[in-house]
Amino acid sequence: MLTATRSPLRRTACVALVLTQLTACTTWRPIPTPDAQGGATHIAHARVRLRDGSELPLRDVTVGADSVIGYDESSSERRARPLTDVGSIDRLQVSAGRGFLVAGSALLVVAAVGAMVIASTVGSGVGSVFGK
Repeated sequence: MLTATRSPLRRTACVALVLTQLTACTTWRPIPTPDAQGGATHIAHARVRLRDGSELPLRDVTVGADSVIGYDESSSERRARPLTDVGSIDRLQVSAGRGFLVAGSALLVVAAVGAMVIASTVGSGVGSVFGK
């Protein structure tokens, strides 16, 4: 039988597990090429692909009319590249479809476990009534 102190701990652990799964539901999406007339675009996390084939994972990125400026993910050094060297820029965004799928799956698992607990409780109660 579960004690009152273990039940909230388990519940908290389960919620934390589901929340960590929801944060993993992200995907890289390309951003449109900035034009000279538009203002700067700010991006929290970006993957910049250069024309020479290399990639730069950056955070706190500013995409201007002529350059891309951000901080390297691993070394936290400031990086700046002219826009003419950049092949494409991808932005890390939350994927609503994947998030819905993970949340739905988690609800199904919780419902299945709840049904098993109820069936076990009812089954053990019926057994004690009939002397088993």
